[in-house]
Amino acid sequence: MDDLVLERSELGELNVFCVKLIGTNRYKESRANAEKLCDRLVRENRAGLIMDYTQCTLDHTTEQFAEIVTLFSARVPKSCVIAYVFAPENMMHALLMTKRLHQAGFTAGAFPVFEKAEEFLEERLS
Repeated sequence: MDDLVLERSELGELNVFCVKLIGTNRYKESRANAEKLCDRLVRENRAGLIMDYTQCTLDHTTEQFAEIVTLFSARVPKSCVIAYVFAPENMMHALLMTKRLHQAGFTAGAFPVFEKAEEFLEERLS
């Protein structure tokens, strides 16, 4: 069952790719989408990424979510600045992702609203 919608946009002046996830994000789908996203970030030489989970339900464990971090860490350049926008129910996933990305050498942050994530990237990429 595929009820996940991905809305894509960009902050062109900063070379930041933005993805908003709407619906239920299941682990198998999440992993496949993460692989495609990593490839896109590399192919387009993106300076940053904003992942917006405010309208998303994460239907996998924190351990499975941590596997996604490993995927990002192995495939995306450390120069890519990453921000997560979370809803209260998925805050722990975003904080785990951010912590693990920091440990892997990335600049990353988690924020309750998109505007804060955008400010975070602007401060680091301008």
